[in-house]
Amino acid sequence: MRQAPDIFLARRYLRPRRSLTSVITLLSVLGPALGVTVLIVTTSVFSGFQREITQRLLGVQAHLQVFPSPPVIADPERQPVIADPERVMRAMQEVGLKAAPAIEDLVLLQFRESMEIKSMAGILPDREAMITDLKRSVLQGKFEIEHGEILVGSPLAEHLNLRVGDQLLIHAPRRLTRHIEWDEEGRLRTEEVDTVYLPEEVVVAGIFSFGIHELDSNMVYMHIDQAAELVGLDWDTATSIKGRADDPFNLQPQLAALRRQLPEFFIVTWQERNERLLGAIQVEKNLTMFLLFFIVLVAAFSIAGTLIASVIQKTREIGILKALGLSPLMIARVFLYQGMMIGAIGTLAGCLAGVLIIHHREAVADMIAGLLGREIFPPELYYLDRIPAWLTAGDVTMIGGLAFLVCVLAALLPALYASCLKPARALAEEA
Repeated sequence: MRQAPDIFLARRYLRPRRSLTSVITLLSVLGPALGVTVLIVTTSVFSGFQREITQRLLGVQAHLQVFPSPPVIADPERQPVIADPERVMRAMQEVGLKAAPAIEDLVLLQFRESMEIKSMAGILPDREAMITDLKRSVLQGKFEIEHGEILVGSPLAEHLNLRVGDQLLIHAPRRLTRHIEWDEEGRLRTEEVDTVYLPEEVVVAGIFSFGIHELDSNMVYMHIDQAAELVGLDWDTATSIKGRADDPFNLQPQLAALRRQLPEFFIVTWQERNERLLGAIQVEKNLTMFLLFFIVLVAAFSIAGTLIASVIQKTREIGILKALGLSPLMIARVFLYQGMMIGAIGTLAGCLAGVLIIHHREAVADMIAGLLGREIFPPELYYLDRIPAWLTAGDVTMIGGLAFLVCVLAALLPALYASCLKPARALAEEA
């Protein structure tokens, strides 16, 4: 099959030769390949990180949580509570939400000589199973905790060397400091204690893991009645009511209806609770993508430089081709096609390399960690216990298409320069 002259010449100029031009052409191909690879890997990891964090937050946290407003209980020595959780839960169920009471506070966890400050959540197991993924996250032991039992996260259990059946002591800092206060002049004042304070004894009934290191390390669960006793609250009260919706991304109708029914309460959605975290992830993703795109721009300048060098090197050939009757447009297309071929080969190579790296990301991370001698994805820093990734055909197409377009635009200037050469001048310069 006969090829068009411009396509034939473009392929011929790209054919490997033992010359410096061939090396420069190879480097020009590696430029967009490297840029596309880095962009695909970065986009995939950031998208996976955002998706993984969102999914796990939705499995760990309530989609919507009702708190008592500060004026509900005026006594500053007591934690604000919801005195009638059933009323709040009925209102939440009326707007289509599943509801569960909770008592949340900071506690001091003691195991032998070790003491750790952790967040405690008092729950009703049967209701908690409707709100979060705690039941499915239990790795050892049981989920249905009773009075005198506790659930701990796997990193905490590993840190304290805890096993199912071990006994712990839990102290309530709020009760310990209830008889200590400062007067208006800032002086410390203590009251006489007429009751004996004793910590709660509990047994590790289960070990869980949500897959979010920060939460698994700092959260413990116990029965809501024992939590009430620990922090000094009455039974059948709660510090908050947690709710779960069928569509956590469209809470506004239910939120508006609930705020009308419960105007005296403070209601927070999961997006509001995690606004700073999710916003920071999105900003970092956009900023990183913007900065890394300059790799593709640098590759485009490399392609432009390669083609300009090719035009200068082939000035005499261009003059001969024009003298033989090739139009300036066809001469321009020769070098434009050459740039398109370089961009296409580099883009395809970068897409393939990026997909392969994402597919084998754990092995690549282990190899880099071995070379550097340190872990490159510490779970305590990134919240997750493995490198996330979420790669879609749309992302690959967008990155590849944008990189190819930049490469084509970079080839326009050399192509126009070649088309503007005068045959006589081109032959005279090489004579």
